[in-house]
Amino acid sequence: MPDCWKKQFSVAAMAAAVIGLAACAAVTTPPPQATPQSRLQEAVQTLLANQAAGVTTTLTGTGFVKGPIVVPLADGEIVLVPLTPDLDRALAGLQRQWLEGKRRPLPVDTYKTALTVLTAHRMAVVEAGGESLIRFTRTDGKGKFRFEGVPEGSWLVLGDLRSSVSILLWAYPVRVRAGQDMLPVLLGDGNILLEAQVDSGTPSPPAAGRDAQSTPTGQEGSSGR
Repeated sequence: MPDCWKKQFSVAAMAAAVIGLAACAAVTTPPPQATPQSRLQEAVQTLLANQAAGVTTTLTGTGFVKGPIVVPLADGEIVLVPLTPDLDRALAGLQRQWLEGKRRPLPVDTYKTALTVLTAHRMAVVEAGGESLIRFTRTDGKGKFRFEGVPEGSWLVLGDLRSSVSILLWAYPVRVRAGQDMLPVLLGDGNILLEAQVDSGTPSPPAAGRDAQSTPTGQEGSSGR
């Protein structure tokens, strides 16, 4: 029951509510609303148009975590995928679970849920005609990476760092604007999406779903080495 129906109405407020309900009843067909699929399609088409028009820039980045010593994301795979508000909300919910648990490693099933969400999104991008928008690259020994020719729009940078007992996952949103020179991205302690327990059979997020699609020819990013 809507909260507004639970309030104590005055006579005037009750009259206003009745008028409002009558107006709602007169509307037989709700206005069309955008679906996650239509929003994704629109985002993909916008990025493809910017790519074709050369409305692009270069994205560079570095990944590392701090501890007793700084540990770079050395020789790791980094993936760049289009970002939609729906994906952003889904990932924010997973991050909230981790933060509410005081950043303790989440169960492996929660991590696998994140992989399922990311893989489904990547496949949806391909089905929407955006296969050329999905980019893969590898970091160098210092954790540095680079993507060239990135179209203006919203993107998600994916990376991970695995230990023998857990994995750190980054899903970092980036807003790319043409004309920005060498847009920097930092994957560090302050923007980890989550940490989760892993076992020997748990895949890394960039690899998840990669076999289900071909890597677009010529779309590999530069490692910046």
